[in-house]
Amino acid sequence: MKLSKNILYFIPLALLLIADLVLIVLDIRNFYQPFPNPDLYDIETNDSYAEDFQNLKWIIMMMALAIIAVLRQEKKYFTWILVILFLFLEDVFRIHQSLGHFFYNMFGMTTGQRGSKIMELFAAAFLGFIFMAPVFEAYKKGDALFRKHSKAIFILLGLFLFFAIVIDQAHRLAMIQYNWKYNVVFGLLEDGGELIAESLLTGYLIFVALQQKKVEIK
Repeated sequence: MKLSKNILYFIPLALLLIADLVLIVLDIRNFYQPFPNPDLYDIETNDSYAEDFQNLKWIIMMMALAIIAVLRQEKKYFTWILVILFLFLEDVFRIHQSLGHFFYNMFGMTTGQRGSKIMELFAAAFLGFIFMAPVFEAYKKGDALFRKHSKAIFILLGLFLFFAIVIDQAHRLAMIQYNWKYNVVFGLLEDGGELIAESLLTGYLIFVALQQKKVEIK
């Protein structure tokens, strides 16, 4: 009975990962034999089904964190909601690009595209520090359970950022950009990795929220 209940908590994660795999397979199919509206199935484009699914997962994460905060009566989880909210807005509006261009012009840089990309990375790091600072402060003052949850979120979020930043920067290298095979592989690795990492984080937060609900019912 206990095993069956625990399995139920992994059903949302399984559904998320299945949806990710379907989107990745459709992207590969779209590459070799394009659909009538190919951009919808291209996981690298901003107006695709994959992008919409990613945005939905950010919203689910915020809802799960809010449920955990309310049921545990612990306001520190709202610091994580701010981080997820920022990532959601970043996904939609590409805030770091606009801020990077602002820094580029403010510092009077003239190094072209390379300088612009450096400023975008600087802007991303700057925004990350602003939104993560409250989390670090909450972590220092939080109880053991909050720290446990935060460590797991740190790890899974780090995995997402590895694909979103490290693999993305590798994907931008000239030797990859101008080799169509490398370009396709790194594009799929970057965006497919983001999809799966985000699902792992979403599934974990749903799992924690359901566990809190179970405790509340008891």
